[in-house]
Amino acid sequence: MLWLTILNSFATGILWNGLGFITDSVYRFTETETYSLFIATGAAYTVTAFLTGSVLRRFASRLNARRAMQWIFIVQGAVAPLVYVGSSSTGLLAVALTTSMTGAALWPIVESYIAAGRSAREVRRTLGIWCIAWMASVTGVLLLMAPLQGGTGLFDPRLSVLSILPLSAISLWIIRKVPDHPEHHHTEPEAHDPRDRALLASARALLPASYLLVGALSPLMPYLLGRMDVGVHSQTPLTATWLGIRTLTAASLGVLAFWHGRWGTLLLGAVLLAGGFALVVGVPSLFAITTGLALFGIGHGIIYYAAIYYALRVGNAEVDAGGVHEALIGLGYVLGPLAGLGGHLLGGGGWTVLLLWSVLGVFAVPAVLPWWRERRSKSRASAASR
Repeated sequence: MLWLTILNSFATGILWNGLGFITDSVYRFTETETYSLFIATGAAYTVTAFLTGSVLRRFASRLNARRAMQWIFIVQGAVAPLVYVGSSSTGLLAVALTTSMTGAALWPIVESYIAAGRSAREVRRTLGIWCIAWMASVTGVLLLMAPLQGGTGLFDPRLSVLSILPLSAISLWIIRKVPDHPEHHHTEPEAHDPRDRALLASARALLPASYLLVGALSPLMPYLLGRMDVGVHSQTPLTATWLGIRTLTAASLGVLAFWHGRWGTLLLGAVLLAGGFALVVGVPSLFAITTGLALFGIGHGIIYYAAIYYALRVGNAEVDAGGVHEALIGLGYVLGPLAGLGGHLLGGGGWTVLLLWSVLGVFAVPAVLPWWRERRSKSRASAASR
């Protein structure tokens, strides 16, 4: 499952972090066109992720989890060469939308296999390894794309999209070793701490908020760095800063246990994420962008890891638990480009930050409510004991 994660995270990285560089350098998309493409792929991702669990249940007699993954690899591998068909962007659009849907269906299944049959301590350790695997793979995408920037013919950025074909073929070979179905937790009493459910509710509100910022940042980076005269071969490695820092953050959370069950962990992640984004978008200097990307990576790593940990512990490693997790990510991928597009049309820079923070304020309410309810409950219990 880790090898499948590494291989298919490459496709995810192209879709969510490298796509903007392809549309800019190969197809000369405007910022408005790139934002629109990200909105469409985000919508496809959200709907597919939300439906994955129910579809598997409906066709359980004919379609087990392993067979579903086989079909996913076949479909995404088959459409990858379309990126080279014709000179228009139609092929890229077809690949982007299809890969968005296959990824949305794949990751809830993979997450169920990763967490199933393990205790709380084992889930924390295994998720740490799994997060390192997929986050490092996504980071590697932007580093490997750097030599292709500015290229022509076969060796232009579209080659990264074509690579989905051999990666899917290798995945089909590896999946023969995977059981037909994930296991489930062996001991129900150990499934989760009572506070985990409240922390899950808060983390699930922060998760789409965090991907809202990712969804706004990814389409913007090629144009932001281009306006600062950053060379085409340096743009993707510089953007990878936050992805690399996110990987290190997830690795740390997988080893350490002090963060678990603490509200302050989620608060720290939210503050670093919002502050880092504001630096990247609002301060026109290379130092501010690099610093902001680093802070953004730490914040996103905290929120993502906490959300997936609590989702799989409380959700008992079901595909539906991962499906809701991925659907919330997709929601962020829709709202982020929408808000980013609105900010761009209003004038960019500070407008983008202001509009996004306004949307984030909406998510702040459901993120804070679980903490507020717990605090009120403790206050009432303390008063009653006196």
